Amino acid sequence: MQFPIRTTKRLTLNSLNKNDVNTLFTIFSDPQVIEKYDVEQFTQVSEASQLIDYFDARFESDTGIRWAIRLKSTGEMIGTCGFTHWNKYDHSAVIGYELCPKFWGKGYATEALTEICNFIFSSEFHFYVHRIEALILPINTPSKVLVEKIGFKHEGILRGKCYWNNDFHDMQMFGLLRTDLRK
Repeated sequence: MQFPIRTTKRLTLNSLNKNDVNTLFTIFSDPQVIEKYDVEQFTQVSEASQLIDYFDARFESDTGIRWAIRLKSTGEMIGTCGFTHWNKYDHSAVIGYELCPKFWGKGYATEALTEICNFIFSSEFHFYVHRIEALILPINTPSKVLVEKIGFKHEGILRGKCYWNNDFHDMQMFGLLRTDLRK
């Protein structure tokens, strides 16, 4: 399968490559990002390289996809978005995303997520997806506002769902059904 390149008014969504390692490290080593994200803070550039390898392996095994979010005007990578995994049998996918903090609040994440949600629900995608899920830390209000703006509905709290930084964390579940986009 060829990696699907998507474009929006201001963005190009394409595959990550080894030239993106430093930007990815900058994002995942930033305490502002990690405070609201379910991963350990990066301390070495090699962790960013390993993450790109992980994303590539998910795509090659047809179990997920992650796009680089790039400014169309300059090609600068400003974050990533995609589906951390999907399940062909229950027709669902789990969405994930992050941006460099200097690009927060400018509508880029909304633009990118709207595009990939429309894509995965379209006939262009290689299997039928009925549901997209977003797991968000309760303290991450901007992310909750973002997914609700796209049409996700809050469905509840998954107590002790994730483990990182030597602790269990609750996650809020948001869901978007294919039929929600038609409303």
